[in-house]
Order: sequence, then structure tokens, then C-alpha cells
Amino acid sequence: MKVPLCVGLLVGALLATGQEIRPFVKYPEETRQYLKRIQQGEQRHAFKGDRAIREWQNKARSALVKMTGLERMRRELASFRPVVTEGKITEVDGVYHRSLCKIETEPGISIPFYLLVPKSTGGKQRFPLFLCPHGHDSLGLHSYAGVYRDNAHREKILGRQGNIADLAVRRGFVAVVPATRGLADEVVVPDPKGRHGNRPCRAQLMHCLVAGRTPVGERVWDMQCLLNWAESHPAVDKSRIVMSGNSGGGVVTAYTAAVDERVSVAVPSCSFTSVVSPDGFIFHCDCCMVPGLRDWGDWSDLGGLVAPRRLLLVHGVKDGLHSREVVEANAALVERIYIAAGAADHFDLRWGQEGHRFYPDLMWSFIEEGIER
Repeated sequence: MKVPLCVGLLVGALLATGQEIRPFVKYPEETRQYLKRIQQGEQRHAFKGDRAIREWQNKARSALVKMTGLERMRRELASFRPVVTEGKITEVDGVYHRSLCKIETEPGISIPFYLLVPKSTGGKQRFPLFLCPHGHDSLGLHSYAGVYRDNAHREKILGRQGNIADLAVRRGFVAVVPATRGLADEVVVPDPKGRHGNRPCRAQLMHCLVAGRTPVGERVWDMQCLLNWAESHPAVDKSRIVMSGNSGGGVVTAYTAAVDERVSVAVPSCSFTSVVSPDGFIFHCDCCMVPGLRDWGDWSDLGGLVAPRRLLLVHGVKDGLHSREVVEANAALVERIYIAAGAADHFDLRWGQEGHRFYPDLMWSFIEEGIER
């Protein structure tokens, strides 16, 4: 029996890792065969090595922008100018300044974000930027910024090193910590009558689909608006931009870095894997879905759009939301593209020893190598 190309590549990559191929979930045989058949897609922009990598990236990126609805947003919002309102500045531990700001990224949509800036040692010092969107944590921007609602919140976040922006600013970054649309309490689409499962992120997906958008496109749009603003901030070195988020924040990181070449270093945490397992299981949440993505390619191709810029994938060995075998197989395909781009040393996959969380100690060396002058 002929094996579909995408499944063949994934299985081949799995075999290359020397690992046993185990199903992540088990579907009835008829269902499994059905999923294998329909999930193949046309793979029109999958990397095949049959053209110059820059030519492939340009065409694949343009198609991705269109599929996510981002192209439509750019067209419809071409005359709109985002407005930023900066908040009161608070000094934290004598180390940095923090303020809660907001940016209107489209009419009536205000995205709150924390701005964390190291105390300057004098002069007009510029720092690398660390942009970190959060995932499915309704208090996500507060968690990342180290602004805790109570002791329980503090203990929970510190216990899994989730205060990533607080850690970054203490290492000499300007950190921008935005609310992720559809995931933060501050920017949700309500779900009256629970028609969408009482899940704001799923409600966002449904309303986006009706409008020819995707939540991914909206979130990338918000990140690009923030990057446009941050580039002109007097404390930001716009030539050194790092982006990282965990889980759904890693999804936003991956798509933004694929689309926007201003991102120098991308570190999606506990998020970067194939769209589906060899048995058809979909790994990501509904709100991360880009309809028809398998007609475009797969997440390995998404990673390839970041090359030759630096890309670090971080996962936890005990993360029950992802399959280690599939993550490693997908990473092998990304590595193949980086080798073709002549940038094999700009890509890596690292494993933390716990579950679905940040692993800062695995990140910093890779990040700092990518932004060193």
C-alpha cells in the first residue's frame, strides 16, 4: 500500500530517531483510515528541497498570511493606526520599571500589556526586546509579568518558572507582555448560552470563521502592532527581538516568527509539533486551528519559515498534551530545512524533565547566543 507523503515523511523521521512508533491515541480502525485519507491535504507549500529556499519561503509565507486571514486584516485595517496608552510606572526591587499599558490594535479592541524596562545605568542604553504572549491562562499576562493576584497564584507560577518576563527583564531585556486575544480575561469573546462549550477561545474561533479570519491571524496581528510600537521605544534595540510563549503562547510565537522576519530568536515552549499524529490526532486547541492548513503544509514548514533566524523548540518529557516521538520527528524535518538554509546551528530541540511549562534554564544560552553583538 502506498503511504501518503506527509505520513511517510513523519514515519521516516520517527524511524530516523530510533524510537518506537507508538500511537498517541487509538481510534477505531475505520476512523483511523478515514482520518489518514482526509488529513493528507495537498501540501502545496511543503518544503521539498526542489527550489531555492528563499523562493520557497516567500511563496509559502505569502500563502500562510492569506490562509490565516491576516492578509484580509491588513487590507481591511490599512487606514487604521493603533493607539498606545502608557500606564503608571512602578519600580520593582530596584531592578526595573513596570507599567500596565494598552494598545488598540483595531477599532474597539484594546490589548492590555505590561512593559518591563531595566533601570538604565545611564546614557541612552538600548536593550533587546523580549515579547512573550501567553497561552490558556486567564491571568496569563499577570503570570508572565510576575504580578500576582494572591499567594496561591504566586506559588503556582513560581513553582513552574512561569514568570518568564520578570526573569527576562532581570537579565537585561525590555519585556512586553501582552494579553492574548481570546485567552486572557481582559480580551475574550463571551459565549452566551454556552453554545461554544463555555470556552471563550472556541467562541473566538467561531466568530473569526464567520468573518473570514482565524484567532491565529488576530493574535499575530496584535503581536505585529506591538512590534511596530516597540521598535520606536527609546529603550529597545530593534535589531535584537526575542519572542517566546508557552503552550498557546508558543503557537502565537511560532506563527509570528514565521510571518515576521523582525523576530531574531523564537522559542515556542510546549507547543511545536506536527498538526496531527500519524493516527490522526490533532494536538492543538480549536482556537489554534487554521482551516485547510494541511493543504499548505505542516508545522515543520512553519519552522522552516523562521530559517536562518534562530529557533529553539522546548518541550517537557512529562507533557501529556504532546507525543515525544512526534515532536522529535517534526523537529527532524525542521532541521532538514535549516541544513538546506546553511543554518543548522541556529536550530535546536531541548527537553525539560517535567510537564507543560517553561524551562528557562534551557532557553537563555540559546537566546543570548542569538542576540550577542
